[in-house]
Parts: sequence; C-alpha cells; structure tokens
Amino acid sequence: MSINTQQFSLEEVIQSWKDRIVCHPPQGVGAEAYIINSTTGDRVKYIEANCDSLRHNATNYDRLLIDIKGKHKGIYKEAVLNTIKYEATRRAFKAQHDWIHDSYQGLIKQVKTNNFDRQMLVKIECLNKMVATRDRELKQLKSQCKGGLKDLQTAYNKLQRQYQQEVKRREKLGASNRSLGAYKGHFHRAQKKLAILKTENKDLQNQVNLLEFKARKANY
Repeated sequence: MSINTQQFSLEEVIQSWKDRIVCHPPQGVGAEAYIINSTTGDRVKYIEANCDSLRHNATNYDRLLIDIKGKHKGIYKEAVLNTIKYEATRRAFKAQHDWIHDSYQGLIKQVKTNNFDRQMLVKIECLNKMVATRDRELKQLKSQCKGGLKDLQTAYNKLQRQYQQEVKRREKLGASNRSLGAYKGHFHRAQKKLAILKTENKDLQNQVNLLEFKARKANY
C-alpha cells in the first residue's frame, strides 16, 4: 500500500497504518498456550509473554516496521513508528488480557464445582498479578509514546510553517525573475536599436563630411 504524505494529514497517515495492525492468537490451549519467538524460534508461554514479546511475536509489528521505514522519512516516520509501536502493543496486550480473563473464569468455574486444586488457586493469583503488571507496563508505554508524539507533532507543524514560508519566498523570487527577464529583454532590444542608430548616425556624419569637402573645394 503506497501512502502519499502530500495528500493526507499526519493523523490520516497514522490511522492508515493502525488499520493494518494484525494480532496473532496463541497456539495450543489452556495454560500451555504459546507464541513463537520470531528471532529464536523458541516457544514463549502466552500468559508469561511481556509487552515487548507480545508486540514482536503476537502481531505483525515487525513487518509493519520494515514497511514504514521504507515509505516514510523524517517527522512522518518517527510519528508513525511511535504510534504504531504503542498501538500494536496495546492491541496485543488486550488480546492477552481477554484470553487470561477467559482462562481465569474457567478456573473459577472449576473451583466452584468443588474440584479443589491448590495449583488452580496459585494460577488464579498468578494471572491476576500478570494482568496488573501488564496494565502498569502499558500505561508507562502510552505515556512515553504520547509525549514523544506530541514533540514530533510540534516539530512537524514547525516544518510545515517553514515549508509554506519557503514556497512563498520561491514564488516571490520567481515573480522577480520573470520581471528581471522582461527587463533584460527590453534592454537587449534597446541595445540593438542603439547600435542601429549609431550606424545610421555614422553614415550621416560621413555624408555631411563629404558635403563639406565638396563645398570647400567649390569655393576654391
């Protein structure tokens, strides 16, 4: 998908990339569900995967990262990268959170049927702690991304103003160049006319000199 940054606002460009984010569900079932580490090929337990692992291994973030770097430069690239990093993490974390919640509800149902299992209670406590930890991680990442994006937006707006000023300056310079070209044209035509007049004047002077010579000769 080609994105022409000259035709869309920064927000529209960012939204177009958000629409391309895909979350991959875990493989396997229950507590043994897992995702594959894209770098090492190892299995990572889904309920134990942190935000960084979720972003890289449970979404298409890495693929988008390559595409973004290939299509954007400068302020646009930094703004898109920061936002997509946060958004991919948020969506992957939400998918994991929902999955943990569903698993938690399943464990609760088992306990309610009096099939008491100490390990189940430990798992419930572990899942609750993981959810709380992920919430803190995501809030921190969101704060960092918002701050960075705000700075990038400010810098982008400044560049836009500078660009508009440069466009106006170039337009003014172009008008001056056109006027200068017209003046040059008038000057060259005047030079040619002056050269013709000088030639004509020289011929007339020669004729006057000849007449004066003939007049003096007649007087003698």
